[in-house]
Amino acid sequence: MEELPRYTTRSDGRVIDKGKYLFTDKMTGKQHRVHYIGAHHAVRGFYIGGVVSSYQGRFENDDVVILQSGLDDIRKTRLGNVKEAYEILKEILLERRPQTFFEKCECVMETVNRYFGDFSNVKNRLSFYPTFDEEKGDGEVANLAHQNAGICVERSMLSQNLLKELGIDSTYKEAGFINNDGKNDAHAFNLVVNDGKYYIYDSTQPTLRNGVISPIVAEIPKEVYDEIIEPRNNNGISVRVSHYNPMTDKDYDVIYDAHWDRLYDARGSLDKNKTI
Repeated sequence: MEELPRYTTRSDGRVIDKGKYLFTDKMTGKQHRVHYIGAHHAVRGFYIGGVVSSYQGRFENDDVVILQSGLDDIRKTRLGNVKEAYEILKEILLERRPQTFFEKCECVMETVNRYFGDFSNVKNRLSFYPTFDEEKGDGEVANLAHQNAGICVERSMLSQNLLKELGIDSTYKEAGFINNDGKNDAHAFNLVVNDGKYYIYDSTQPTLRNGVISPIVAEIPKEVYDEIIEPRNNNGISVRVSHYNPMTDKDYDVIYDAHWDRLYDARGSLDKNKTI
């Protein structure tokens, strides 16, 4: 299928930018251009295949993601000064000198935490967002760096860039998420590939690995990875991950939910060593 051109020239000579990113509707096969990476890629995708976004590139400094708490309440955010995050990563690499894949993932999570801060200001999160201008379809972009208000969307976006910086293949994902309380919500995370193995990487959910606070890095089979990264016509699959959260001192089962009956259990893939 021929890709749609990004730019088109109208009869009056005006050049129109149709959008930086090319999106293919997996149900209809039709292509269209979008300006932003995020939930508006395919709202239906949350129910059809359980995937809202599947982005495999790097987010640039001016890239934004669309968040929604309802279809009529769309707001925007961006990573902020990405260069600063790379500097933080360099410092952490010098401090830790990681050798293994898992150690590199820990360095990425620590960078993300230093960059965004903790979650203590999440309740004031919307105060950092400008009102979306529906007529222009654009507006100023919020910056959540160091505001203690960044959640899974920003953390996964930044993780995407940092993982790729370390040579780890990553895909940014948004899908359903069910926690211990049975709350079903949207959640952003990353799917990563390293040395021929496939993983869910989640910098928002802390766990312990060999006594070190770490992101969830749950190994999954390739066929499960393939279904999550690109569900095919109602053949999605969900993944349950069991982990110990050192922040709450509790064991958790969380489900990366594709809204289908099939469930892969990744319980055995994580180290539950609780000694810090």
